[in-house]
Amino acid sequence: MKFFRKQVFPVLAGTLWLIFLFLDLTRLSDTTWIKFAAICLCCVTALLGAGTADGKLVAAALCFTVAADWLLLVQDDHYSIGLLFFLIVQFCYLYRLGRLQASLLPLSSRQEKLLHTLQTIRWSLPFPLALLILFLRPAQYDLLFLVLFYFSALVLNTIAAFALKKRVFAWGLLLFVCCDLCVGAWNLGLLPGFTRIGMWLFYLPSQVLIVLSQEQEKGYPHEKAV
Repeated sequence: MKFFRKQVFPVLAGTLWLIFLFLDLTRLSDTTWIKFAAICLCCVTALLGAGTADGKLVAAALCFTVAADWLLLVQDDHYSIGLLFFLIVQFCYLYRLGRLQASLLPLSSRQEKLLHTLQTIRWSLPFPLALLILFLRPAQYDLLFLVLFYFSALVLNTIAAFALKKRVFAWGLLLFVCCDLCVGAWNLGLLPGFTRIGMWLFYLPSQVLIVLSQEQEKGYPHEKAV
């Protein structure tokens, strides 16, 4: 299993990444199923690594990621449900970050202040976002709320991961942010030549890093053998 995670999985994912990037750049073929297969590969690898509570959290998040991509990528429909699944993914990562934080106690004063600030911002987000939605009154206010709430949660989780110095996980989340920035720019018609490719240029590596950040050793704080 360790050999598959460390050697086979990155090579397989990297190969699929190169294939769909080449096809996207040359426009020789539709790459939907190759991209979805790559995400499924990440999910299967996460499930195989779900031998600890931390591993189970990442595996659960990847299952919701697959469900979201099925709706948003393959079906190209049910956008609100797909975004809701991605929001659940961020809640999984939020809970994971809480466990990681507990494992690092005591923290430095700088880490404690930053994490406390992030927590305060996180719980106060829904109210100003709701006011913004009511002020703008867009036709699909529910979708806009989900987009803003989800992206804010992703950014806060990314900052928290860096604050806790969980670098593999943090870089995975940062690439996730880059992917979503490309998605937003693409939907706004900004830099379409790059953002069309940039979405998945960042997205698959982000998921690979997140899978590789799974805790594989039992004895994780507050964790019983599973």
